[in-house]
Amino acid sequence: MPGGGKGRRSGGGSPLPATGAAGAASHAQSLASLRRVDGDINEVLASATHATLYTFEGTSNEWERGDVEGPLFVAKRAGNPKYRLVVLNRSSLTNLVEDIDADFEVEIVDRYLIFRRDGSNDAIRGLWFHSLEEHAAIGRLLEKLQAQIKANPPPPPRAPAPPPAAAPAARASSGLLSPGALLSPDALAAPPAPPSLDLETFKNVLRDLVEDDAFVNELHYRYKDKLTSGK
Repeated sequence: MPGGGKGRRSGGGSPLPATGAAGAASHAQSLASLRRVDGDINEVLASATHATLYTFEGTSNEWERGDVEGPLFVAKRAGNPKYRLVVLNRSSLTNLVEDIDADFEVEIVDRYLIFRRDGSNDAIRGLWFHSLEEHAAIGRLLEKLQAQIKANPPPPPRAPAPPPAAAPAARASSGLLSPGALLSPDALAAPPAPPSLDLETFKNVLRDLVEDDAFVNELHYRYKDKLTSGK
């Protein structure tokens, strides 16, 4: 990293957008640039004109300069995580995007913000600020957001809802009455009485059968079959 120490304060800009028409236009332009990186960003809480990323190498115990440098923003989002730190990289197309959540740890050292993620194997990284004023303002804001997040952690994500149960297959109609139909008044009504058969009607039925050749032949065949099988 560049040499530490308090140094003199630089007039490299304000941690917040300037006031007036020019400041509003600059703020709108910054917000539009951030939304191209993260569409859920809806507010810029603070900014710094220039920050450079360094990574701590454990094997050599030295800080190495990374390939990320440019304007830094602390932004508020519509979803979770609620806050993000973003450096719009002027060195390449890869920006620095860091979630500010319960696992985000930050330490303020001289001109630097040293940060890492709690419980992870990620390398320790640091941001060097050109402006001491911006460095102090960003550091205070990050510490404030950290305290708020730890005091009010976001609710855990909801478990996915179980899939709906499959509807039972419809049974083909068998022509039988359903249980509901069996309980209807029509289904419980008594069956109709058979028609009465008086003696005169019975004689007429027998006379019609005797005069029917097909009936007589069938009766004669069955009689002969019975005599034959009885022998």
